[in-house]
Amino acid sequence: MNDGSRESPARVRHAGCIPLRKLATIKNTVSSPFRLACLGLGFASVVRAQTPAAPPSTFLTSRDAAVAGSFLGASAALSLFDARIASYFRDTTLSHVRLGQKLDDIFTHINESTLTVGGLAVYVIARIAKQPVVADVAFHTAESVAAASVASQIIRGPLGRSRPRNAVPAYENQYDFHAFQGFGHFENRAFPSIHSSSGFAAAAAIVTEVQRRKPSAALAVAIPAYALALTPGLSRMYLGQHWASDVFAGAFVGAFFGSRIVSYSHDHPATKVDRLFLGRSLHDLQMSKRERRIPFALTITF
Repeated sequence: MNDGSRESPARVRHAGCIPLRKLATIKNTVSSPFRLACLGLGFASVVRAQTPAAPPSTFLTSRDAAVAGSFLGASAALSLFDARIASYFRDTTLSHVRLGQKLDDIFTHINESTLTVGGLAVYVIARIAKQPVVADVAFHTAESVAAASVASQIIRGPLGRSRPRNAVPAYENQYDFHAFQGFGHFENRAFPSIHSSSGFAAAAAIVTEVQRRKPSAALAVAIPAYALALTPGLSRMYLGQHWASDVFAGAFVGAFFGSRIVSYSHDHPATKVDRLFLGRSLHDLQMSKRERRIPFALTITF
């Protein structure tokens, strides 16, 4: 120890270990079978504590259902205030509403189409210019937006939730559902918001890529990225196209796919998709192993 307030790294690392002198005491006071069982459990705990957690072998895990259920419950709770929030986004006496109505036509164009096409365009240019890092980030961003959009459509098709301006009565009945009408009727595709899922998928993908490559820059990238990701969903609320709970649920779907696709791709770089579009090599496999040791800083992880 350097002083009375700091402990050596060795002592901190073995703080949970059982001293040998205590093991001797245990040996004299308990039976052999019980003693062996205790020693076995203690050894297993030490191994788990000192071995890095292996990445999941599958894209979806059993934990995802619990996380999704939690966010679904939060969306249901938020829906209790949907009508009140909708009126707050329509009151033109409020300055934010007047400003929002001026900007909504701009930010509403940040959607699944523009983000996917834009990401693929950057990917193609980067491949031609032989910029593998840019190509990697752009492709995973486009992939995340596309996946989040498809998942959102699969959810809202059967639900058929009416948009605020199309609900009966308009802007007041947030529980106006028409089962399976979301597939064929635009006015019944409110939950979740694809604008929101697309924005957050792109933001989460970019932030996760930065976190893996340069963790110290994650915060500087995350703040503007997630702030911008919020604007498409808000613009749709000013237009009367989505309830607040739609935007919240869409943000979760997008953040999930953005984070998971990047993490899974880097942890399993030999997948057919990455080999086809990014030409993964042995060097990439070695980089992926090193990336796993980067400590958590800011990335949204599911």
